Amino acid sequence: MPIVNGLEEEFGGEMRVVRLNAGDGDNAALQAQYGVRGHPSFVILDGSGTVVERFFGPQSDETLRLTIEQALDLAP
Repeated sequence: MPIVNGLEEEFGGEMRVVRLNAGDGDNAALQAQYGVRGHPSFVILDGSGTVVERFFGPQSDETLRLTIEQALDLAP
């Protein structure tokens, strides 16, 4: 199971996960808007839509979880 699926379950209704196929030309404008350059890439936004962090390449669930918690203001 991809890491994102587990985090999506864990955070439930607190966040929305959007998956894009980097090879789909229809997604080019959105990828450019958020600076997505490759696969896998992760872009974490806060509640106002501001980019909090960008990750390129595989990431640990711990790294993504901490960044999501910070974006949701849940980090200790």
